Amino acid sequence: MFEGWLVVVLIFAHRGYSAKYPENTLLAFNKAVEYGADGFELDIHLTKDDQIVVIHDHTINRTTTGRGKVAEMTFDEIQQFNIKKGLFNATNEKVPLLKDVLNIVKAHNKLLNIEIKAETGMIESKLHELLTQYDINDQIIISSFNIESLVKMEALDPSYETALLFDRYHKSPWDYKTSHNIKSVHPNAKHITVDYLVELEHNELPARVYTVNKEKDLTTWMSSSVSGIITDEVERAVHLKRMKKIES
Repeated sequence: MFEGWLVVVLIFAHRGYSAKYPENTLLAFNKAVEYGADGFELDIHLTKDDQIVVIHDHTINRTTTGRGKVAEMTFDEIQQFNIKKGLFNATNEKVPLLKDVLNIVKAHNKLLNIEIKAETGMIESKLHELLTQYDINDQIIISSFNIESLVKMEALDPSYETALLFDRYHKSPWDYKTSHNIKSVHPNAKHITVDYLVELEHNELPARVYTVNKEKDLTTWMSSSVSGIITDEVERAVHLKRMKKIES
């Protein structure tokens, strides 16, 4: 499909090494480091007491042993519950703070894709405030389906690598590069064609595709012009990347 396109594709562990370990946990992120991912992808929400926590949903219902909306609970209240792996298997893991993951990123010199899940509001300024304490902006990508969140982050610091997420086919995401200073895109891999990638290249707009797990699909995307692959299957992706490097 993309034969002849040779680029170094970075592997991002989707919610950490989530194929084997509980998603968005310190365990999953540390395992992603152990198995050679170039970086992680995670999701953030703001708690009632203005703490940035790493969790995908706006409630704790699916991923923990508790129930409630993240925005209506304090961090200490959320900490009373354990993360689940699957529907019923409780683990010893807790919902982590973003700063705990940033410590891993800095210690191991990894990349971090932070997806803003909450509605535009306080979370952007809180995120900016936290990131300024780490001085690792060159290792950070900030993504969202919400263009307003990205615009707000750009206004706070134009050096942020912002990435527009889209799940469906998007006719011309490159328009946002000029209108909103968006620096990259994160499309659903299912909706991307060769012509689309050529257009992204023409507009100098890097793409990181999600969520790619099958060996056949990983191999295909590693031979494309995308700059990153977001995957649950860290070991599989890293192995294929290393094999491709040996072959080239």
